[in-house]
Amino acid sequence: MRKVLFLLLVLCSCSNSTYPYRLAICAMFKNEGPWLKEWVAYHRNALKVDHFYLYNNESTDNYQEVLQPYIDEGVVEVIDWDSQNPNHLAQGAFMDAPWSAAQLGAYNDCLKTRAIGKAKWVAMIDIDEFIVPVKGIKSFYALLDQAEKNKRGTVSMEWRVFGTSGVRELHEGELLTEKLTMRAADEHPWNRLVKSIHRPEAVDFCLVHVAKKLNPGFGARTFKPDQVRVHHYWSRTEKAYMDKRNQGKEFDPAIFEPFHQVQDTTIQQYLTQFRI
Repeated sequence: MRKVLFLLLVLCSCSNSTYPYRLAICAMFKNEGPWLKEWVAYHRNALKVDHFYLYNNESTDNYQEVLQPYIDEGVVEVIDWDSQNPNHLAQGAFMDAPWSAAQLGAYNDCLKTRAIGKAKWVAMIDIDEFIVPVKGIKSFYALLDQAEKNKRGTVSMEWRVFGTSGVRELHEGELLTEKLTMRAADEHPWNRLVKSIHRPEAVDFCLVHVAKKLNPGFGARTFKPDQVRVHHYWSRTEKAYMDKRNQGKEFDPAIFEPFHQVQDTTIQQYLTQFRI
């Protein structure tokens, strides 16, 4: 009974208040220094994200230098998240990879202790993922407003997974989202996977890709990929792939043939808004 009363109070207080952030992003990162600036600039300038909750998982690179200007502006909030700290680990039988316990701990910490009452919506994505409204930013926020009106506590967006596009490495001034234009066909099984945007007060517990359980009174929706999707640059460039995923082996271009089937420049409609 007490839990029900608490949920009612949370729902009422949130529905009648003004949120400082219309849309925030929560992400965990480790040694993503070379990629953080473009990722933040895109989501802040093009997508109009108000705030970033970035959980630092024991990085040893120059992430602080890259993020400091955004931290100083109050746009980025960095939370140190040691995966060896048991208080940072989610508990339960829903981990699908060794790092999931820490990542899920971070996601649910964000929703329950940091974003609640502050952010109307929180997107849970990685640093190699970009939310891409196909028909413009206004249409994207119209979709979120409609989802809120219909009591949706979580909305999901399909992946569109990109390969290296034959790009060895980026040169100064080049953007990942500008140079990598080849992706897998819509029918590729990876493109059935989703990432999600949540209402903090709606989610009882969230997983990496979706909400595991919603609080009473909330439903879920999946946006169509011709409305909004997540561009997933999982390999980034050939050099980045070799450095991170294929250490000590020769580069095999055949690996990326399934991810070089469709040319997709949808994100480039926003290039002038976030070029860094």
